[in-house]
Amino acid sequence: MSLLKKTQKGLADIIPGLGRFTFDADVGKVFVTSGTGVIGYRVAASLLEAGHKNVRVGVWKGDRGKIPGGGDKPFVDGLVAALEEKGAEVVDFDWTDAACYDTVLQGVNTVFCSLPNLDDWASVFPAFLLKCKDMKVEHFIKISFLHNKAGMVYREKVPFVQFHCTCDDLLEQAPLNSRISYTILCASHLMTTPLLHQGDLLRKEHKFVTASYGMGVNYVSPNDVADAAVVVILNRKEHRNKVYNLTGPGPITDAEVCKLLSKAYQTEIEHVSLGYHDYVKSVKKRGLPTWLVKDSATFEKIKASGIDEMKESYSKDLEKLIGRKPETFEGYFANTEAMRPGIKFP
Repeated sequence: MSLLKKTQKGLADIIPGLGRFTFDADVGKVFVTSGTGVIGYRVAASLLEAGHKNVRVGVWKGDRGKIPGGGDKPFVDGLVAALEEKGAEVVDFDWTDAACYDTVLQGVNTVFCSLPNLDDWASVFPAFLLKCKDMKVEHFIKISFLHNKAGMVYREKVPFVQFHCTCDDLLEQAPLNSRISYTILCASHLMTTPLLHQGDLLRKEHKFVTASYGMGVNYVSPNDVADAAVVVILNRKEHRNKVYNLTGPGPITDAEVCKLLSKAYQTEIEHVSLGYHDYVKSVKKRGLPTWLVKDSATFEKIKASGIDEMKESYSKDLEKLIGRKPETFEGYFANTEAMRPGIKFP
């Protein structure tokens, strides 16, 4: 089980890691920057289902009504309705529109941030962080990529990881001149990522395309990352100014993932293993943005180096936070109650 279904009184039964910490009852208002994302939705829903109703959820207004799915309703609108039904305050939020910062941060004690790729991130993130300081936000929790040895390799070569880690550097400086404390949750490759990037291929062509050359990949479940975030939010005093590396149960090859996809979809999915250059052509053919083509291809090249199979690429941080073993890929596929409503994956 991932999403919380009991009141705060029973949280330790759902996430055993909570049982070892002093519960901070004065959580205050929580702002989730992306309530429709794979982690943001899970965090917001978990808090609400746990009985913490003081949750404000940001939704990019450009998303509303545009993403198909969710039965007879647009996918994002369906997520908004589900969150509002649970008690969330849903607001329009646009990282690039500083005019909305005052509204979304009004009265907020804690920010949970899952940051998308932004063309102007070098000015956008500092501006948002500065506004958090001005608005007396007390704690800032951010999702990032690994800060361990493997993470350094990815940081050197993948622009998206560089961007995230630079934002992390800025966040780590925040306590020096403000009341903000931080927690950075550095996740390895999310199990959702290949499903999001290859959604049409999986659904329409029944293909799963990779270029990892049979090497194991360090995938982590978004359910586990969300649970870790909930632990931190509800016990922020224990996690102030700390960085955690959240990794999966161990390396798994993409061929193995493909077999599990076939089982989950109940249809045969073909694993297409390509070389680097052919993979680049494949990603371009899907019509993905230029930055995503470069990042996806570079991720595959680094995976193919075998670094995700190294013992040093893994951490016990996640298990210590949530009090249980990381969810396997098979467990993630089977955990349908944790998935966002209106779409099978992710």
